[in-house]
Amino acid sequence: MSRLTAALPILVLAIWLARSTIATYGGWYYHRALHRRTSPSAEARICVIIPVRGVSVHLPSLCEALSAQHYLRWRVVFAVESAADPAYAALAELLAATNGLAAEIVVAGPATDTGQKVHNQLAALSRLRADDEVVVFADADIVPPADWLTRLAHPLRDPDNAVVAGYRWLMPEDDRLATAFVCLANASIAALPRLRRWNLAWGGSMALRRSTFDALDMRRWWRGSLNDDLQLTRAVRSRGGSVFGPTALLLPSPASFTWREAIAFGRRQYFQIRVYAPRHWLLAAAATTWPILGWAVAVPAALGGDRLAIGALFLACGLHQWRASLRVRVARTVCGERRGAARLLLFDRWAVPAWLLFHAAIIWSTLFLRTINWGGRTYRVDGPQRLRIIAESAAWPPTP
Repeated sequence: MSRLTAALPILVLAIWLARSTIATYGGWYYHRALHRRTSPSAEARICVIIPVRGVSVHLPSLCEALSAQHYLRWRVVFAVESAADPAYAALAELLAATNGLAAEIVVAGPATDTGQKVHNQLAALSRLRADDEVVVFADADIVPPADWLTRLAHPLRDPDNAVVAGYRWLMPEDDRLATAFVCLANASIAALPRLRRWNLAWGGSMALRRSTFDALDMRRWWRGSLNDDLQLTRAVRSRGGSVFGPTALLLPSPASFTWREAIAFGRRQYFQIRVYAPRHWLLAAAATTWPILGWAVAVPAALGGDRLAIGALFLACGLHQWRASLRVRVARTVCGERRGAARLLLFDRWAVPAWLLFHAAIIWSTLFLRTINWGGRTYRVDGPQRLRIIAESAAWPPTP
């Protein structure tokens, strides 16, 4: 027993360093692949579906970015819950002022047995036309570059790519510590290689051929579901397909969080992952928890003069410094030079135990979670397609 006790700290440090090495290699590989660009191809006709609830300060930026797309044969369908939602009037005003953007707004009505986002998307699907060849789903908080649709649609020429999905790169819009921690946690996920076997679709930017979408029968998969993208991933894998995640499809997403908002956002993400992709939840929990164990073992031992612990600390810190540098290069490639980049790098370099602890705590806090608040509603979720709306805020929708 004493030998096992003596070997346990060594095992913790070894796994910590192995995890850090793999993460660093992944960050290097991702950064190297980020500069690959897609050549323009023949353009299929695209219908973009964007559910909107409430008015974000970034909604005008989204409409402006959509108007600047280089893609030619496409249109967008915005889906809102009701005409009383401030998003309806805001979108109508923005679209009236937008030159040449083919767009319409669908009023979905209140959800009864699904999440409101999924309900809005289902309503928008009724506006698909016979000649729509590609369906794209996007979130209202992205600011896509002008070649977004080109890069999203091009890989669908390969029949092995059932779904093509990007991911968000959160950009800090303020100097709050909560915003920095969320952005760092997101960056640690975003700058990982996209492996077909494990890749998940992200509803903020995902595309699939119309024929694939029809064959999946997503209306059946989305019935009773809070989630859209992870359910889509499950549907695709049930038919032997995979999700392709091009490295270059990182999309700038402005971010601003109070601590309350940061915790709610993080718990909502990981709650859905636990319900709809439990193996990924376990992997995320392990990947964030093990470095904390490594720090907890290494720091006291190093202070006591243990050479192995001192060496492990130096190596782990060196690898993290490299990862932090790689992440700031990714940020500059995706978002350009921004005001918050230098401050975010400072936190990434020197506050890693703190934001890692925050990230791990958010993940573990969802282990037994069954209810979640989202967009003014409280949902009880007992399984991927077992959902009940148990409360609704009288204060929703908020005034813009």
